[in-house]
Amino acid sequence: MQGVTSVFKICLSTLAQFVVSRKRLMLLLFVIFAFTVNISLPLAVSIYRKDASEKWNDGWHAWRNNNPAAALKHWSEIGVSGNFTVRPSRICYWRIRAMEKLGMYAEADDLKAELARKYPFDFYTFLFFRDGGAGISDKACRVKAESLFYPYLWKEEVSDAAGRTGIPEVMIWSLMKQESKFRKNAVSRSGALGLMQLMPSTAKAEMRYLNILSAEITDPEKNDLIGASYFSRLSRKFKGDLPRAIAAYNAGMMPVVRWNTLSAQDWIEWIEEIPYSETREFVRSVLQNREMYNIISGEKNEPSVSSLISERPMPVEKIASANR
Repeated sequence: MQGVTSVFKICLSTLAQFVVSRKRLMLLLFVIFAFTVNISLPLAVSIYRKDASEKWNDGWHAWRNNNPAAALKHWSEIGVSGNFTVRPSRICYWRIRAMEKLGMYAEADDLKAELARKYPFDFYTFLFFRDGGAGISDKACRVKAESLFYPYLWKEEVSDAAGRTGIPEVMIWSLMKQESKFRKNAVSRSGALGLMQLMPSTAKAEMRYLNILSAEITDPEKNDLIGASYFSRLSRKFKGDLPRAIAAYNAGMMPVVRWNTLSAQDWIEWIEEIPYSETREFVRSVLQNREMYNIISGEKNEPSVSSLISERPMPVEKIASANR
């Protein structure tokens, strides 16, 4: 009996050792797998982005050289790589433009519906659908959900700034959301401050114009007013050209003046040609914010962003300097 008991104990001990060894092996394999993924995933993403960038640039070069067929070919080859770009919707949008230029209207309409389904309320979707594709994608109920991400914060301060500068409240919220995400103490890497992300030198210049003798730049009331005043000046400088005024708010007035028309046939081409990637995305994001705020508020009198497709940028040298 003791012999049987000893054998049983030995079996249990052996089994326990096997289980422990197996757990250790599984743990080791998991660590190796996690390490491999951690190393290979960023590399894979980088490869996908590089592939998408090269094909996008080839397509854009063909488009600007009036070869929509070649452009469509390059953009259609991007495939899954496009999902790793900043805005996958951009590729879809320009494929549609190329199709329309080639007379492929049925295919373009199908791709528009896909754009609306996959990227509702995106900047590029708004260029075709005033409702951001909510109707065609049967996602009208999402407008209420999206409104959670487009709050009307600092309403009293925004209303005051709009009243004094003439800049619509929606425009101020659109800038504020992109600049600071409504954080009054936000500070950028470049030193921009507050809700409207004002550089101290810019703020001081606007304060003189507004007869503000002294103020804490990050104070929400003053920051909103100074930012709206600065945007108002940019808007007058560029004769109400919204993409230029938004770009100048981010990159400064002089770079936008130097860019001139960027040889663009319409404002969407102009945005794509902006040399600074941060400014390019800033313009798209602010315009997207503006469309969303208009939808949420039920505003229908403001021109839709889709009008930018039919407008050609005017040479900057023909824009008269704004009188203060």
